[in-house]
Amino acid sequence: MRRKNFAGKQVLFTLILITIFILQSVSVNAENSNLQENNNFNENRVLSFDRPTLFMFGEQTTGPVNEWKTWNHANNVDESNSDNSFFENAWEPGGQNNGGGTREFTFKGCIDSSCNPNNESIPLIEGEFVTGSLILNIGCNSGNCRTDVSISLSMNGRDLQSIYMESGNGEGNEDRYEFIFDQAKFTDNLIPAGAEFDVRISFQKPGGFGDFYELYLQDEFTITFPMMPEVVYPIPETDFEPVDGNWKSPYAVSGSGFTSKNVQSNSIVMPIIMFTLIAAGIITFSIFSPPLNWAKIPAVILIIFSLVVPILVAPIITYVEVNKYQNTDTDPGLYSVPDLIGMQTQKNSFIGDLVAEDNFLLWVDNSYIYTNSLKNNTNEQQNIFALGFENYEDTIENEIESSKHGRMILQLYFSVLEIDPSEVSGVLINVTLVNDSTTNQIVPTFATQKDGNKVFITEENPRWVIPQESITLVGEKLDWRLYPLLGLLPAIGLLSYGIYTEMKRFESEDEVYDDYLDIE
Repeated sequence: MRRKNFAGKQVLFTLILITIFILQSVSVNAENSNLQENNNFNENRVLSFDRPTLFMFGEQTTGPVNEWKTWNHANNVDESNSDNSFFENAWEPGGQNNGGGTREFTFKGCIDSSCNPNNESIPLIEGEFVTGSLILNIGCNSGNCRTDVSISLSMNGRDLQSIYMESGNGEGNEDRYEFIFDQAKFTDNLIPAGAEFDVRISFQKPGGFGDFYELYLQDEFTITFPMMPEVVYPIPETDFEPVDGNWKSPYAVSGSGFTSKNVQSNSIVMPIIMFTLIAAGIITFSIFSPPLNWAKIPAVILIIFSLVVPILVAPIITYVEVNKYQNTDTDPGLYSVPDLIGMQTQKNSFIGDLVAEDNFLLWVDNSYIYTNSLKNNTNEQQNIFALGFENYEDTIENEIESSKHGRMILQLYFSVLEIDPSEVSGVLINVTLVNDSTTNQIVPTFATQKDGNKVFITEENPRWVIPQESITLVGEKLDWRLYPLLGLLPAIGLLSYGIYTEMKRFESEDEVYDDYLDIE
């Protein structure tokens, strides 16, 4: 009998251990699951292209109203004990908040040392506004209640706009307030990285017997930003995005397969110095060289003027030709690289306010040229010439002066040429924009899926090739062959004549001297 009791106790003890083990396992798994869900949750709290709406949350306690917790983020559910609404009667036995008066709640984007700012700047649709809605039910049995509401939006502690509404305006629901922040200004239509938004609401709690209010939260109290749809970049971001503030041309990266080419310079300083030194040398030499009667001075002048054209005038003409494209402010149809990449993403545009059927010229100083042979979209090898853009490095690295979208389109559409530009100082690209029906995107005419030609730096890294007919080479070194040096021929003739006459004069003097010796 004792053995049976002992055996029964052993079985019971074993069952208890198994139960404890199962419960502990379930608890650990639930904790791991919660941690994983929390990680995903935290990622979804941040404003982004696919999460343009802030939701308001709060936790009502029995304490004073000013101690109730309030917060906001971009996930429409919350991991904490957020209430669905704030509710108060005007009079509640033992309540700390009895009576009427002002109720003001600030739903902060940063609470309890836990902040969720966006980690990159987000472009907004130009011309559209921040919108919002809330539901506030004012229960009025006393017959003397206010329904006006004030809503304020602030970013990083700075008020963007406050709105006052006398009553609800929702269609079919008089407790629904729909509002627009039409004066909230964002620099360059851009929500900056690290932005934190606070939403403040103020209204009057009714104080009569049987009065109440209920402010609904979460899905019923929201602020929505008019964010641009997320751009899917067809090339690696490392090709156009600065890393730790530094940017390097993808064509200059070691192992890229591209080789650099020498480029025609566009400076007038060296030609001026060279001409001055040569002219000074010729004049100095002429001063200290033996006199060649009257032929010497015009010969020197002819030599100097003959060198003016090829050494000085030609570079100046080239410089002037190139320089007229440097200032793009005087021509609305002419853009520089900084002009282009400084524009922001906008809805239904190529970039900025450039739309289909627009035509413009893009000026590029091609100080750095690279060449390579790559496979194109017809699977053929093609020799191409790439613009390095290193002379625009400071602008590209500055994320205030340039936009992410601008840097991307510079690389994707305007960095590869069909012809060699290394013999000139700059390139003028004629761009006409069209709507590519295949992709429903606005692109240059040379970059349509049907007719465009693109090459691949790597298998998943394409570049559109700008055809020869869209390119104007500017600043080519002037070639007048030997015509400017024809002035050297009469100069040589004069010097030859001067030397000949001097030699004849010396011979004549020698004969006179010999005759003089013979007479003696």
